[in-house]
Amino acid sequence: MKFSAPLSILALAGTSIAIPQKGYTTTKYPTTTLAGLEVIDTPLVRDVRKLVEEFNELQPYLYKHVMRTWLWGVAAMNANETLKSMIDPELHAVGTMMHDMGWDMRPNSPYVTLDQRFEADSGLAAVNFVKAHPSARNWDEVRLEKMYDGIALQIEHSLVANKNFQSRFIVQCVQWEIPGPRDPRIPEDDYNNILAKFPNHYASRGTNATFTWFAAHKPASTYNNAMEAFGNENVPGYNSTGHRLYDSITANSIKEAAMYPNSTIYS
Repeated sequence: MKFSAPLSILALAGTSIAIPQKGYTTTKYPTTTLAGLEVIDTPLVRDVRKLVEEFNELQPYLYKHVMRTWLWGVAAMNANETLKSMIDPELHAVGTMMHDMGWDMRPNSPYVTLDQRFEADSGLAAVNFVKAHPSARNWDEVRLEKMYDGIALQIEHSLVANKNFQSRFIVQCVQWEIPGPRDPRIPEDDYNNILAKFPNHYASRGTNATFTWFAAHKPASTYNNAMEAFGNENVPGYNSTGHRLYDSITANSIKEAAMYPNSTIYS
């Protein structure tokens, strides 16, 4: 699935158009090399990398997924100076690496609630981590909100289309994880290096297991969204009937018709 606004901006690669962004082109961040790519290496980003690396033993598909998500964006940015000038690299790094903290299936996970969608859990985990970090003094509420929105709207493609570019680019990077041919905006050598470092051998099976886990362990978070189907198909006894928006509106329509039998939607 593609988004016209981000793609039209990404298509500026190779042109001479310059779109200055305060702080992104003028701020010099420390960098290091990962999977052959130059990546941002601030204390905050280093600590996020350490945090998500814990999942390499617990849920290795999750760790490799979030690392690829970050690096797809880095590869696209490094290959396109116009795009690079528009992206907040620290916000992008933290947002992409922490976008699925709500997938943590450990008992008593500090990131997972019983009633909130995983996207909301993940967004809040990222915001709280940044707020608590000693080097994040330059993260104001606007910057935090952009990161949160990019995480929280990662599945709601129709809702993110008109959001700010930082949020939309996080979602675009998540979309580059959908199995399919390499997107040409990610150079082939970078694509191969990323997959060699963080192979994608079991992401779909891991995703299926995680989404099924949501339906089994926190069903209230799965009604009326994409997770509901995993409960219906994979979890014995799961039943969303009575919890859906459809059920509420239908029941109230019946009550309303009984109370006001002579009224119609046109009167």
